[in-house]
Amino acid sequence: MAGRPKIYDETAILDKAVEVFWEKGYANATADDLLNAMGIGKGSFYFAFKGGKEELFRKSMERVVELNFKAIRDALTTCADPVQFIRDFFLSLTGNESPVGNKGCYFGNALIQVSADDAGLKMIAAKYLHLLEEIFTEAVQRGKDLGLLQTQEPADALGTYLVNLWNGINVTRRMEPDQRKLAELVRMNLKVLI
Repeated sequence: MAGRPKIYDETAILDKAVEVFWEKGYANATADDLLNAMGIGKGSFYFAFKGGKEELFRKSMERVVELNFKAIRDALTTCADPVQFIRDFFLSLTGNESPVGNKGCYFGNALIQVSADDAGLKMIAAKYLHLLEEIFTEAVQRGKDLGLLQTQEPADALGTYLVNLWNGINVTRRMEPDQRKLAELVRMNLKVLI
């Protein structure tokens, strides 16, 4: 006997779960918060996410990568000047139109908010931050190959530096409302890209 048909869009409910986790954090997002946002009942939830909240969070991290990292990588591999793209990207984090707002990095938040009991989730979050580092490294290497960067620093070291800047600016943005100061801080940090 077949079960009830699925009457929801899994992508849409994942997007709603991402919003809840990003706003409240993994530990503070209750089942009721998630179910209300996703607009599904407990039965549908556990049918779709047999591993419960942990599986939903894992899938939400995959969704954030799918929505954001692929677009960043595609843009960096096709743009004429990947170094300027990186500069513009980081400066965009300082304004009102920041793609992450004041919520911070989804994966950085997970590293801080997920308890030690959920080491698997922390490892996944770290893996995705390493993916972002890899994307930055590829862009820096492409910039070097195009003759846009003269620095002798290795591309992988600069990729690590940029992911560190990413983590830092996502925290500093929460404490510093002055966009001018944030932009100045980013410009100063990006002077390594010469």
